Amino acid sequence: MLTTEYPPAHGGGISTYCRCTAEMLAARDIQVTVIVCEDGVADYLVESFSKNLVVVRFNAARRGVPKELGGSARLSYAYFKMLQVLADEPGVPDIIESQDYLGIAYYLQQFKLLGYEPFAGIPVLITMHAPAFVYLPYNRVPLYKFPDFWTGEMEKQSIRAADEVVSPSQFLIGEVGKHMDYGERKPELLVYGYEPVVCGSRGIFGAGAGPVVPVGSDGSTGPGGWAAIRPNKIVYYGKLSPQKGSFELLDYFQELWDEGFAHALHVIGGTDIVFQPEQLTMGQIVQRRYGDYIRRGLLVLHGKIPPERISDALADAHVVLLPSIVDNLPFACLEALACGKIVLASVQGGQREIIQDGENGFLFDHTIDGDFSQKLLRVLELGPREAERIMLNARVSLERYSYANIAPQKIALLAKVIADYEQSRTFPFLWQEPMAGTAGSEEPIASGAAVAGASGQPAGAWAIGPGTVDPTGIDGLLSVVIPFYNLGDYLDDCIASVLASSCRRVEIIVVNDGSTDAGSLAVLDRWREHPEVLVVDQRNRGLAVTRNTGARRASGRYLAFLDADDKVTPDYYEKATGVLNWYDNVHFVGCWVQYFGGGKGIWPAFNPGPPYLLAHNPINSSALVYKTASFLASGLNDRRLEYGLEDYESVVSMVSEGYNGVVLPEALHLYRVRAGSMIRRMNRAKLLYSHNYIAEKHALYYQRFSADLIQLLNSNGPAYFYENPTMEIFVRSGWGRPGSFREWVKRLVGRNKTLKIVALAILKKTEHLWQKQ
Repeated sequence: MLTTEYPPAHGGGISTYCRCTAEMLAARDIQVTVIVCEDGVADYLVESFSKNLVVVRFNAARRGVPKELGGSARLSYAYFKMLQVLADEPGVPDIIESQDYLGIAYYLQQFKLLGYEPFAGIPVLITMHAPAFVYLPYNRVPLYKFPDFWTGEMEKQSIRAADEVVSPSQFLIGEVGKHMDYGERKPELLVYGYEPVVCGSRGIFGAGAGPVVPVGSDGSTGPGGWAAIRPNKIVYYGKLSPQKGSFELLDYFQELWDEGFAHALHVIGGTDIVFQPEQLTMGQIVQRRYGDYIRRGLLVLHGKIPPERISDALADAHVVLLPSIVDNLPFACLEALACGKIVLASVQGGQREIIQDGENGFLFDHTIDGDFSQKLLRVLELGPREAERIMLNARVSLERYSYANIAPQKIALLAKVIADYEQSRTFPFLWQEPMAGTAGSEEPIASGAAVAGASGQPAGAWAIGPGTVDPTGIDGLLSVVIPFYNLGDYLDDCIASVLASSCRRVEIIVVNDGSTDAGSLAVLDRWREHPEVLVVDQRNRGLAVTRNTGARRASGRYLAFLDADDKVTPDYYEKATGVLNWYDNVHFVGCWVQYFGGGKGIWPAFNPGPPYLLAHNPINSSALVYKTASFLASGLNDRRLEYGLEDYESVVSMVSEGYNGVVLPEALHLYRVRAGSMIRRMNRAKLLYSHNYIAEKHALYYQRFSADLIQLLNSNGPAYFYENPTMEIFVRSGWGRPGSFREWVKRLVGRNKTLKIVALAILKKTEHLWQKQ
């Protein structure tokens, strides 16, 4: 079994969650490998703690991840690359468990779902812990700003794609469910296993690996009961953070102090979380807002403490406060109970599933005015007998989380997931529209319903069945359509790359869109004699009609487009058709793009889906591989997009009508960057026209996601600036505010015909300065 976490806790240590899980399972003769991202490691480091427990620390920057990926996507890809290394030694695991946080398992799951070895047959369990798409809004972080928006999409896809989802609290199941549809597989509720390290014992990770709870005078674990308490010592145990209810808590205490409350609030936890609206750390904000109370000794900031000091830090606390406004199942609550403390916690989080009000602690509700103050005063007024009862119940209530109780449940769940695992024939898309069955405005087309493929489990690039003929085309045959217009210099390389394909059966259809160049026509004539190449001639009608012509002439079950100046790797078509053959609900497949010729680098493509798809094209839409019937039903190019983006509109059309697609996350399409290409002739006016046309054509679909689109545009600027949602976009105000010098120049030029002609010529010559590769 492999389990992973990110980020590492306490400066490179193992977090409480991973430590407890690893200890619990390793002690029961299950081999566990814990994987932790740690920048301080040169490459990766393997540490053995016992015969059943190995910890691997790896540096994400050293795993050969393309520089074109940023943020969480980079980490996720690096994690997959690390798993590839570990698959050789110590070997392929029976199951992989990962947290949802930052979508670290996203690329592992994408490769696995698309049939890549050695992970195609390994179940992946996702434990929901702290998804950014839930927590960021509570921390007042702009959820739609890149790369945070894409991190949230990765987390959602990771949860949706999991073979099993586990949540430690019902509260978190509800919170995540507000943001996404779980699909048919609902999360399993399984609380964390937790046992404090008792003084004099050593866990698998050794002393100091967790909170050390001394043995009390009565022989029970705990700090010694009521006698050790300093009356009225109030401790907030947790980092200063909006999601932890820090602002609400300090407001409550400010009101209490201003009314004469004489007791201090001790804050034990980190203060370096950045509060983005103010661009200050939480510690700086607290110093500024509550400096007077700090000087008067009413607010005491102790800062972050190492895990082994938790027991000492809480030993004399009268009450420990946990005021989170969102939380899953906080270990801080379990640690306070382990120390025998009276806990006062909010009901806004999973801590309400740990605390039974008035039994092993107390609960208050942020939504009820004065509830916190009343409950706090009630706790401080408890007599010794009642306080002892609560403190004893606090320690006893931890039995629910003991390894002896949780381990059998966890092991049974893992065994069930492994035993029941079967590769689904339905790809777990976040969005799935109802399937459309007609071709729209052109002519009726046969339904794009998927045809059953291979019967066995996938292995690497999935096999295509034997050649048969049915209404959707010849099974096993791929038709590659190459639109051609005066590109004779490149056609040989393009066709040669297709002929070199490992895909077993391919037909090539070159559609000559009225070429006029003599050299290009000569090259084209040579290919007319090739047995696997069909040349179709038409008068010049534009790229959209040319693609449609080729698609209608295709004989294969599968259809691909490839521009005449581009190439593909030998394995692209085999991998793509294998995915189409396996999944009933996948209708087209793309891949990453490798630039060559006049450019270099990689463009990482992404599975297309709303709302991002409606703002910007995330996929290499000029070189996709389709189920032919699906393209004819919903993907035919619109000739009215004469300036470009006709292939992008085709993708929008297909996804909006239920024909979803996926991306192979490796560079298999070779895109030639050259002067004079169609995209090079694109300018801002053409882009705006094309985007406007697409939005108007699919207005109803855009309206469904209008709120998301408005926030994407507000957070990141115009969509034609986008290229990669894993990278931050910096938006600056344009030059030319109303009444500015630029506006005066524009008015002057507009009134003078000669100046207008000169200005347009200058703009034409300088278009390349703002265009992207």
